[in-house]
Parts: sequence; C-alpha cells; structure tokens
Amino acid sequence: MFILLFVYPYLKKEDVMSDNRPIYVVDTNVIVDYVDIIPGSTHSQPDEPTVDLSHAHIVIPTVVIRELSKFKGEMSDRGKSARTALRRISEITGTKLHSIQENYELRGPNKVPGSDQLFSVLPVHKNFKHALPFCPSEDDMDGQIILAALTIIFLKEGRAIDGSQCGEFSQNFANAGVVLLTNDNGLAIRARERGIETQRYGYKYPEPYTGRRNVVVPKEMFDKFYNTRRIELTEWRQLMPEQPRLIANEFIVMSLENDWDYPYDFNPSYNTDFCNIGRYDVGEDAIVPLKYIKDFPVHLHNPGQAIYAEALMNRDFSAVICTGPAGSGKTYMATVYGYMACKDGEYIGVTVVPCDSHSKLGALPGDLDEKMDPDVQPLKNALRNFLLNEEKKFKSELEKLKKFGTDRKKQPRSPNGEDNAEKRSIKACLKDRVDLIFENWFTIVPIDHARGRDFAYELAIYDEFQDQNVSQADTLIKRLGAEGKIVITGDVEQIHAPYIDASSNGLVYASRQLMDSEMVAQVCFTEEEVIRHPLVKMIAMRQKDRKTTTKD
Repeated sequence: MFILLFVYPYLKKEDVMSDNRPIYVVDTNVIVDYVDIIPGSTHSQPDEPTVDLSHAHIVIPTVVIRELSKFKGEMSDRGKSARTALRRISEITGTKLHSIQENYELRGPNKVPGSDQLFSVLPVHKNFKHALPFCPSEDDMDGQIILAALTIIFLKEGRAIDGSQCGEFSQNFANAGVVLLTNDNGLAIRARERGIETQRYGYKYPEPYTGRRNVVVPKEMFDKFYNTRRIELTEWRQLMPEQPRLIANEFIVMSLENDWDYPYDFNPSYNTDFCNIGRYDVGEDAIVPLKYIKDFPVHLHNPGQAIYAEALMNRDFSAVICTGPAGSGKTYMATVYGYMACKDGEYIGVTVVPCDSHSKLGALPGDLDEKMDPDVQPLKNALRNFLLNEEKKFKSELEKLKKFGTDRKKQPRSPNGEDNAEKRSIKACLKDRVDLIFENWFTIVPIDHARGRDFAYELAIYDEFQDQNVSQADTLIKRLGAEGKIVITGDVEQIHAPYIDASSNGLVYASRQLMDSEMVAQVCFTEEEVIRHPLVKMIAMRQKDRKTTTKD
C-alpha cells in the first residue's frame, strides 16, 4: 500500500501584517457546515461562495482545532466534516516546524497550491489578555475565537504580542482588514460589541426552480396549442423570444392577456381538462399536452395538482419533486397514487421514508412499528380521505350520517332489519379498511434504515425532505432501483432541523441536482392552490403577503 502525502509549501519568513490582503478568522460552525472552505488537495472552492476568499489569508484559531477534534469521533455528518477538515488542515500545514514566535505573529504562513490564498493556524498568547479588558476563560470557546481576532488586529497595529505595549488601539477596528466568519448569531453579537467585523458564510444559490412557468402568450400561440395540442420549440422561440430557455419537462401554464380572446368554448376559471398546460418534451423538441391526468384517481382542483398528477402518472419519470405550502396535497396525492399503482401491478409496494428531523426513535416506547406510528398517521389520513371521497360505499354512509345522524327514529332500517344505530361507526370501519390497505401495500422505513437500500420495483416517498442536509439528501436520492420511482416532497418554509436553512437543505439540493433531466419532473404549488381548508389557504396567503412586504 502506498500512501501519498500532500505537503504544502511554506512562504519565506515575512511580515504578513504588512500585506494588504484581507484576513478571515473562521469559526467552527462555518467549517462544519461548509468544509470546502478549507482547501484540499483534490477539492476546489465552491463556485459561488457568499464571501470571496480567493486572495485571502485564512486563519484557523487553535480553539477551533480543539472543537473539531472533539467532534471527529462522532458518527454523524458533523463528525465527517470534522475529520475532513482536520485532514485538510494537516495536509496544508505539513510537517515543517515554526518557532513559537513565528506562530504567535502569523509569520511564514502556508501558501495554498494553485491559488493566491494563505493559510495559518493561530495559537493565542495568554499574556495578550492583559492588553485588553477582556479575559475569556479557557472553556469559553466563543471568547477564545474573539480573542484570536483581537490578537490579529493587535499584531497589525505593530504591538508586541506579549502585551507589553498596552493602551488604546490607534485605529478603528473596522478598518483593520480582519473579519470573523461565523454563522453563530451569539458569537457575532459578542464580536461586534468588541469592534470586530463579522460576516456570514455560505453559498450563493439561484432562485429555486419551480418546474412550471406561468406565461401570457400571444393569441396565435394559444389557439395553436388549444387546437393541435402541440407547439414546436422553433415556434416557441419565434413567438416568445424574451423567454429563458425551456428546461426538460418544464410545465408551461399559458394564458391570454384579455379574457375575450379565449376560444368560445374555453372557460379560464373552469378548465377541468387543463388544456392550456403543456410540458416541454426534450425528445420531441416540442411542448406537448398533459396525457395522463384523465387516469388520475382523484378530482384535480387546480393547475398545480394537474401538473403533479401528470408527473406521478408518467412512468417515463423516475423521480418527481414536489414542493409547496401545507395543505396543497403533496403527501395526499403521492399516497393515493402509490396505492392505486400497486393495485394495478405497477409496483410491488410503497416505501415511505419520513425525513423529519424531530423523530427520536430510541426515546419512544414500543417496537419499531409503534415508534414509527406518528409518521404513519399522515399517510393513513390521506387514505381515509380518499376512501371517503372516492369509494361509493363510504360516500353513501357519510351522506346518511350527515342527513340522519345516529337518531334511531330518523334513520332508515337496512333491508335485513338490522338497526343502523347499532352498527360500528363509519370512522371505525374506515380505520379497519385503511389498516388493511396499509398492511398490504405500505412500509414505513426510518431514514437511518433507508441508507444502503435499493428501492427496486417500488414507489419510494421521501416526505419532509427539507429537513435533510446536503449529504443526507445525496445519499437518499441514490436509493432508486430498477423500475422504481421516487417522490420527494417538502416545504422550504417549514424547516425544523438545526443548522439547515432555506438555501442549504436537501430539497433545494435535490432540485438543483435533478434539474433539466428527461427522467425527472418538478412541480411547486402556490399559496393559491392550498385546498385543505379555506382557513389554511387564508393563512398561507397572509404569510406570502408578509414575506413579500418584508422583501420590499
């Protein structure tokens, strides 16, 4: 076995403090969440960081090394990031020794190969505390990081590191060219109180891809699609030259500027066949109509549901990503589709992987099935509502219940003379039927048990995918097996997992990774398409208005 050791060259001994390049002190949480901030022998910096470090001097305080060393033994994503970071730092710093004074004064930093970056690890001289009215304890990790940043500012002013030259600082800290990179609000507040400039670090992401495009088109184009159900890509480009390029399987919702321009037999407010919606088919190089929605087992209420149904029913799509607010039907439609597809022989079963962050299985009593019961209930609720709305037997029983209640005198007697009032409740009957369906076709798998599995010949539903980090999401979307299909659902506005935000979650990552593929369809519901209850829709609309006002 041959082990390659990547040794990074050192700069000649020089006074880095006279260099005008910016110095960035990096906090632990930034390294854990964005380990690529530490250059590696085979890893490059991300293309779109929020802070440009290409010509910077990156400084890692030794207290950060201590924290990473504490995390490295964890069998978690944090532990993995810590191990990766420590390995890269070791590769950069190599084996060459510096004198204590050189380390304290950041002289002779490491040159990162292939870039203009400098890299240093900074031990903090304890005597420096005496130069400031700020003496954090050894256990105050945040305080030690602040102390490291103050040390660098102190050095840039030409002060002695042993604290012999005390007194007031001669310049404004904000002009010192030293920035603390941290995503910890508490640390940032404490640092700014001591005059240290702070910045958050992350990656710049484009606006989330929605999978649908609402466009006002010329009457000529609308009539063409309405009559022939097809628009060639060349025609689209000719009539819509200002539109960005079409993405594979992007859905186009077409409308006209004036209501009187619609065909006489088309009603914009009541369009049950959704004949104004097309999909860009890369293979045909044309916008084609929705072909499968007529076979979907439930009534479709809006364009979002029509697009989602088309994506679910089309077997050419190996993955479907559905995002949007609560109450729009994401889980409901996927559950119903899975049940009916299994009955039709398309899959051998449905495996549901709840991806919420708050399930603590080990802390719950009972066996695995009992532990997973809270995650089972949303799907059983979807099946119950489907049976109530679509199956004749239960629809009839529900109508009777609404009309007669349980009053023996008002209820009609059954033909065999049995008293309806003595029957089991409709809820109990529904529960038995749903339990039977679930036992036959559905399996709930904890997310930790899903890794390494192969969902072949199955429909796999990943629910609440916004609570996954990038590493977890990457693992899960690779579980697709032969003749299987995955459905990923979630809402980026409802993230419950720590250290994950609207731009760094699994849902956004999966959308970017699977975008523009002929095998993938994406759909994003709008707040107007919430159907759970008018009150839920009202709340979603008000939240949307507040977000819009805040942005403005």
